[in-house]
Amino acid sequence: MRALLCILVAAPLLLLACSLSSAGVETVTPPATAATQATEAPPGATGEAIRILEPGPGSRLVSPLNVRVQTTLPAFERTLTLRVLSDDGRDLIGPQAVVATGEEGGRLSFSATLPFSVSEERTAFLQAYLTSPRDGGVTHLASTWVRLIPAGEAVIEPASADATETLQILLPAAGESIHGGVVHVEGIGLASFEQTLLIEVHDAAGAILGLQPVLVQAPDWGIAGPFSADVPYTLTAAGPGRIVVRDISPAHGDDVHRASVEIELAP
Repeated sequence: MRALLCILVAAPLLLLACSLSSAGVETVTPPATAATQATEAPPGATGEAIRILEPGPGSRLVSPLNVRVQTTLPAFERTLTLRVLSDDGRDLIGPQAVVATGEEGGRLSFSATLPFSVSEERTAFLQAYLTSPRDGGVTHLASTWVRLIPAGEAVIEPASADATETLQILLPAAGESIHGGVVHVEGIGLASFEQTLLIEVHDAAGAILGLQPVLVQAPDWGIAGPFSADVPYTLTAAGPGRIVVRDISPAHGDDVHRASVEIELAP
C-alpha cells in the first residue's frame, strides 16, 4: 500500500511515508492518536466505535501482551481482529481473530493475551478492527501506540475514559444509492500527518474503484475537523459498495484509523 500511495499522490505525507520505509527506520516518534491529540470534541462527534481499553497509548510492555477492547459496532460472528505492527511496518503479531467475551449496554467486549518476541525496545502499533462478511474488507479500525521491551517491568498507561470518535463519515448515508461516477463524501476527521486522509470507493468484492486524498479543515494541528471531497469512480455494473476513509501512518504505511459506510453503487 505504501508503494501505491507514493504513485497516486505526490504530497508531503506520501513522500515521508516512502522515505521512512526505504530507510528502514528502527524507531520513530509515534503519531498521536485521536484520544491524545484532540483538545475538544468536534461537532457531531460520538464515542469511539472501537475503543482499546488496555493497553493505553505509550505503555511499555513485556510479553505477553494483554489486550481489552470494546466496540459499539456489529461484529460478524462476534469476532474482532487484533494485530501488532512494528514501526517499520512488519508484523510483530500477525492478525489474531478474537471472539467476544461479553456484551453490556450495547458494547461487545473482547480480551486476549498475545505473546511476542523482540530483541530490543521497539515502538509498535496495536490495531483492533472489524471485517465485512461480504468481502473480508476492514470496515472499522482503531489503533494505539506502545513500546515493546524484551524484559523488565511493564508500565500500563491508562486509555482515555471519554475519547470521541474522530473519524466519522456523515455523507453518504448508509444504504444510499450512488450513481453518475462521482460520490460526494463528507465527514469529521483527525489526521495523523499533515491533515491528510485518504478516501476510497470499493466495489462488492472490495476492489478499489476510485480514491482521493482530502485535507481536514481544522483550525490547528492535532484537532479534528470537517472534510469533504467529490471522488470519481469507474464501475460497469450496479451492486453493493463501500466508502472508506483512512488515516494512514507516515511511519509504517498502514492504517492508524479507518471508518467506512456501506452503500449501493451504480455506473
